Amino acid sequence: MVPPRVSPKSELRAHIRSVRRAMPDLERTTADRSLAAAASDLVRQAGARTVSAYVPLAGEPGGGELVPALAGAAERLLLPVLLDDNDLDWAEHDGSFAPGRFGLLQPTGPRLGREAVAGADLVLLPGLAVSPDGTRLGQGGGSYDRVLQRVEAPTVVLLYPGEFLADVPSEPHDQHVCGAIEASAERYETAHVHWTKGCSMTQHWHSKYRSANDGG
Repeated sequence: MVPPRVSPKSELRAHIRSVRRAMPDLERTTADRSLAAAASDLVRQAGARTVSAYVPLAGEPGGGELVPALAGAAERLLLPVLLDDNDLDWAEHDGSFAPGRFGLLQPTGPRLGREAVAGADLVLLPGLAVSPDGTRLGQGGGSYDRVLQRVEAPTVVLLYPGEFLADVPSEPHDQHVCGAIEASAERYETAHVHWTKGCSMTQHWHSKYRSANDGG
């Protein structure tokens, strides 16, 4: 029997997940700290009052540092609640969590509806890889592809070192993102913001927050 063909996206997902699992604990902790600091700095620099983000799973960029850092930087922090159809509802972070589907932690506050994310000034989301054209590789459930269709605010993915790639395989339904924050492979205490060509952003964002070495 001929084995089923593995898609390029599946191969890349498997590779990145394997690399993440192999990351030493100390390096992961330091990378998470730098990502959380860079994300909260971006919130403050952009003057983003309402921010939507995610609660990282074990081994996912940002770790346990992310939500507390963002809660201290934003006036209002929206966190996702995974629905039965893999779409996302939202609730405002109030410091408490409850177990959700697939081992996720979700906020316990009142549900605000799927469209609540459209009111965010900045959207921080998970992913496995991002390319300079804004292609994002997710976990495969499609939750954030739906979210990205609802927002006009800048969308930024948090990544571990080496996950901002020259090319990421994509399919027609994939939604693009504006940027990525990547922990540095050389110095884990710093993180780099990459702006992509994946979405239209205001001149204010382009001129003030684009990294000097991103070009274009």
